[in-house]
Amino acid sequence: MQDVINRTSPIPLYVQVSEYLEKEIKTEKYKVGDKLPSEGELAGLFQLNRNTIRQAMSLLVQKGLIKKQRGVGVFVKEKAALSPIHKLGSMVSFMDDFNLDNINLEEKIIQKEKIRAGEELAEKLMINADDEVVVIGRLRIADKTPLILEKQYYTFKDFGELLEMEIKGSMYQLLIDHFKADLDHSIQTIRAVKAEKEIARLMDISSNTPCIVLESLAYNSQNLCIEILQSFYRGDRYMFKVETGKYIRHISYNEGQ
Repeated sequence: MQDVINRTSPIPLYVQVSEYLEKEIKTEKYKVGDKLPSEGELAGLFQLNRNTIRQAMSLLVQKGLIKKQRGVGVFVKEKAALSPIHKLGSMVSFMDDFNLDNINLEEKIIQKEKIRAGEELAEKLMINADDEVVVIGRLRIADKTPLILEKQYYTFKDFGELLEMEIKGSMYQLLIDHFKADLDHSIQTIRAVKAEKEIARLMDISSNTPCIVLESLAYNSQNLCIEILQSFYRGDRYMFKVETGKYIRHISYNEGQ
């Protein structure tokens, strides 16, 4: 199998091995429940060192395709990696990213408290820095795999009841049903970061795993911000999709002379 590895490629060798094995699993050469060759066997087949094979296997574990059983071996867990798609351009919840027919969704509350707003939150929520806000931190999980760590901020004056309520499922639906919130539009910004130590621990990923940070500011029809949502998405599992309008041709600098 060493002929499937391109040693002159800029793609790291362990990534090439991981992609090859993922293809073999997807085409069911290795079916769900099958035991994969050992690290030593794969190292011999690919003519690579065991550390490279170990890195490749770690990628497959992160994708949820294989599982390791100590003292027994490595087994195929899923035929295809879980790859949810988050659609930009509208306010959607975590549940909207999946086909619920075959996905088990869970969530874990990791923070639920009242805090001082501070300058940054106060500016976005248009309140004073000493005012109090409610912060709700949740870990969103699909098929036992942590995918998103999110924190949501609301003014305590308007949404203090959240601290006494069970937070489960779509927060947007809760805001509409209980608080009669006017969710008119949102402004979303995205950036890529490396996972901080605490985020990596909560999401069960390595500190080298990239994360996509999405901040969404939800406004009512009077253009007042009623929610700040900061979400850390696993960059190795999540895709983002946006639908755009048609291309509008702009006059070039030379044409404008």
